[in-house]
Amino acid sequence: MSQTIDHPELSAAEWKLIQDLRALPDPALQARLHASMDHLLFFFTNPKCQGMGVEGFPCGEPRAACDECHQLWDLLDRIGDRAKQA
Repeated sequence: MSQTIDHPELSAAEWKLIQDLRALPDPALQARLHASMDHLLFFFTNPKCQGMGVEGFPCGEPRAACDECHQLWDLLDRIGDRAKQA
């Protein structure tokens, strides 16, 4: 099967990510990972904990708890540590 490369500017790490995603054998696991990746990308592209917003609340959101952001970053660090141990 031949494929064309639509985005030749992808780095080796980006290609590896795509190959690893495609290599997952279980379609349900693939769907769960895709959803998780969407959420993770949203988290990274919409960073919080930047101090007070124009509304006077942390992150510009009165219901946001600063600890939640720190807990998420800590969780990501623990996931990374666990992956290194595997």
